[in-house]
Amino acid sequence: MPEPRFASTEKSPVLPSHRVPAHLARRFHQICLGVTAEILLHEDLTPMLWGVMAAVLEQPGSGQRQLANSMGVDAVNFGQMIDFLEQKGLIKRQIDPDDRRARQLYVTRRGTDLRRRLRPSLLSAQERLLAPLSKTERTALLDMLVRVIEANDSYARPGNGRRKPRRKSDSRPTDQAARQ
Repeated sequence: MPEPRFASTEKSPVLPSHRVPAHLARRFHQICLGVTAEILLHEDLTPMLWGVMAAVLEQPGSGQRQLANSMGVDAVNFGQMIDFLEQKGLIKRQIDPDDRRARQLYVTRRGTDLRRRLRPSLLSAQERLLAPLSKTERTALLDMLVRVIEANDSYARPGNGRRKPRRKSDSRPTDQAARQ
């Protein structure tokens, strides 16, 4: 089945003033989402929902809060995504035997089958995305992205950048300290 191509084939050169990590990361993210969304469209899934399902598959039995934190997603939004995936029959919640108030998450057989079916298309799309790079450059890019992300993980908070940053009480000089 040929994959849909909704994006324009017109190239948008990166402006010199936009050759900064924040802008380039946003554009790269936008492109990655677009490539993935084309494949997931027919399954009524978004790239974020797919990512949640993949996280549950990688860490079966994890709790919602634990996975939400590891993905940098707001717990309420994460819960809504789990509700949606559960309604589609892709994920199931089970009571945690060690804490009856908590729920453990698992991917269902249907979810596992869907992943097995779509994974080749998604991997192929990622290969096309990175096609301008050599195999060595692809590996280096991914390694560098992981290193930068892990070194700056404290900034990966839900809502970061969309809300005013919280100021720490000791970060603002007092009136007396400012006068000295």
